[in-house]
Amino acid sequence: MGFELERVLYETEDFLRRNLGSRAQREAKKRKAQRAFEEAMRRLRRAGLVFVGIVAALIVYSLAVAPIGFLTWIVALPTALLFALLTMFWPSRRRRETNDVRRPPDLGTLAARVEEGLLDRRAELPGRALPAADAILSRLNELQPHLDRLDPASLPAGDARRLIGEHMPRLVDTYLELPPSSRAPGSEASQRFTESLGIVADELGNLLDTCCRDKQMRFDTQNRFIETRYREDFKDG
Repeated sequence: MGFELERVLYETEDFLRRNLGSRAQREAKKRKAQRAFEEAMRRLRRAGLVFVGIVAALIVYSLAVAPIGFLTWIVALPTALLFALLTMFWPSRRRRETNDVRRPPDLGTLAARVEEGLLDRRAELPGRALPAADAILSRLNELQPHLDRLDPASLPAGDARRLIGEHMPRLVDTYLELPPSSRAPGSEASQRFTESLGIVADELGNLLDTCCRDKQMRFDTQNRFIETRYREDFKDG
C-alpha cells in the first residue's frame, strides 16, 4: 500500500512539473521564436532584393537593349514574384553556416542550438529532472555572449565545447533511447539521469563563473575603490 501511494504521488508530481511549465521554459521558447522570426525576416529581405533585382534588370534591358512589351511585363512580373517567393524556402546564409557540418559552429551558436534541442525534448524528461533542465536552459542563454569571446584554443573553450556539444546531448540521447519501462517515473534510470543532469547544470554554472572571472574581478576592484574612497566621506556627511 505504501509503495503504491508513493508511486501515485511521484506520478502526480511528475505530471504537474511536466505540464505547469516554468519561467525558464517560457523564456527559452521566446528566444527560439525570436531566432525563428529573425531567420524569416532575413529570408523575406532576400526575397524582396531578388524581386527588385529582377525588375531592375528588366528595366535596364528595356531601356538599353530593346523595349519590353506590355504582355511580356504581365508575364515577367508574376514570374519574378514567384521566383522571389521560392527563395524564401532556402535557408539564409547565416543558417547555412550554422548548419554546415564541415565546420564546427562557434561556441555561442552551439549553445543556442543545444538550448533549442533541450527545449524540444524537455517534455520527454523525468519530472524531477526538469529543474535541472531549466537551469541548463538559463545558463546556456547566459553563456552565449561570453563564449564567443573565448579564445577557441583555450582550455575553457575546449571544456565548453565538449560539455555543451558532446557530453550533455549524449546524456539526453542515451537516456531517451531506453525503453519506456526503464524511464518510468521513479525508476533507477530516471533518478540517475536526474542526478547527472544536475551535475551538468552545476558545471555550466562553474563555466559561467570562469568566463566572467575578469568581469567579476573588475567589479570587485571598483567596489573596493568606492568603499575606500567614499565610505568615510559618506559617514562624515
